[in-house]
Amino acid sequence: MINVWEHVNADAEARQFCDIYGLDGPVLIDDDGSYIARLGVRGVPANVVVDQDGIVRAVGATSPDELRAAIAAIRVEID
Repeated sequence: MINVWEHVNADAEARQFCDIYGLDGPVLIDDDGSYIARLGVRGVPANVVVDQDGIVRAVGATSPDELRAAIAAIRVEID
């Protein structure tokens, strides 16, 4: 998952979000917005779900349910 955040402490905010909603896995923080600009995302916060092969599978999934659904769609289990 890639987290895009416009406030300070993006890393802490992303980790807290994952902890609160039980999301597990690597999180990339796009500090300067360069990656998300390449994907054409204009609003924040936004999340990008990337599979184990580096293929973008979902863009903009912001709620825990949306994230879980996107992750489930690529067969990654969330405990």
